[in-house]
Amino acid sequence: GVKKWTLRRGRVRHPLRGTTPHYAREGSVIENQLKVARLSCMSGTTTSQETSAYGFEYGENNAYGPEMTITLHPGDCFYFPSGMWHKVETVEPGISLNVSLMGTTYAKLFSDALQHLLVGSDEGWREIVTSRPGGEQDAAKHLESMMSRLPEVISDFVNKGGAQNILPPALQYPPIGNDEDDGSEGSIDEASEDDGRENMASDEEEEESVEPIGEKEEAQSDDDNSEDEDTPTSGIIIPMDHFVGPEGWSCKQPPNTKLAKNPLATLIAMEDISQHLDTAAATTTDAMTASSPSGKKYILNVNFAGNDMYESYIRVILETEKYGPMMDWYLAYEEKGGDFDDDEMNTNLTLQGPPPCLFYYGYLSWVKI
Repeated sequence: GVKKWTLRRGRVRHPLRGTTPHYAREGSVIENQLKVARLSCMSGTTTSQETSAYGFEYGENNAYGPEMTITLHPGDCFYFPSGMWHKVETVEPGISLNVSLMGTTYAKLFSDALQHLLVGSDEGWREIVTSRPGGEQDAAKHLESMMSRLPEVISDFVNKGGAQNILPPALQYPPIGNDEDDGSEGSIDEASEDDGRENMASDEEEEESVEPIGEKEEAQSDDDNSEDEDTPTSGIIIPMDHFVGPEGWSCKQPPNTKLAKNPLATLIAMEDISQHLDTAAATTTDAMTASSPSGKKYILNVNFAGNDMYESYIRVILETEKYGPMMDWYLAYEEKGGDFDDDEMNTNLTLQGPPPCLFYYGYLSWVKI
């Protein structure tokens, strides 16, 4: 099939998902999109020099520049960034596949890290919210008291690495074989349209407008799901002893810096998991999960307490023969709540030559003295 796309730039920079209207106008959908559109415009991040309010419908006050037209033929793949108004017309009927790509915003990245930091720094942040206004259990007063300590918590975090801890090199360098993926939000579409509907809408809603073809997929059986379940040994395994970072990256110590542990990072020895497994799981996991001919294994998790499922921004399995004693020392010191602040200890750790992969995956960093 063949379809014709007409596009024009929107005035809101970095729009939230749903900032512009969907072709389906149900009440619940419109309410969500209106409040999101107004939130996006309150920040003042529009390209318009006019003071008029952002319009919810396609028009001159919320779009600029010339309209662009692109015709897609069978086999074509088309990408456009978020925030563009677009209309799709079917020239020849066919089947299309549309995928929306949602990247992580700075707000989401930082708020997840802040939640991780807070729940690990003070038991008060882990308390369930209950309130009896005016009494000892007044939630607003309790929250105000904890918020008064926020500047100190954030300042301490910044002094221990701050942005480096939230965005370690592993999250900034592209994965091997994916050099052109910048993680930005947008949409990919392959020709061609199946129903000929026309509408000017944002790319975020385009994903919702594509109807599934054929019967609904049947739920997988328990046996099928069991094949995909994570085990203690699943994940990316990093050979620490031979680790080489990407081109252009270095963990060399800059002048006037000292070693610091990432407050968002946690090490777990694989043997600690193995010894707590029940009998059935132990027969399949075995002691080989803790050590192998290649050495001992450790699991590194970074920034995981900002979501209900405790999913880590970084999770890797580190395998080593050379660094075993050093890793055990890091692990023991972490369990005691240590953060390498002692000057003599910091100097000794630096002289030992910390494993490069611990810098790359965000367990260690160099911070200014």
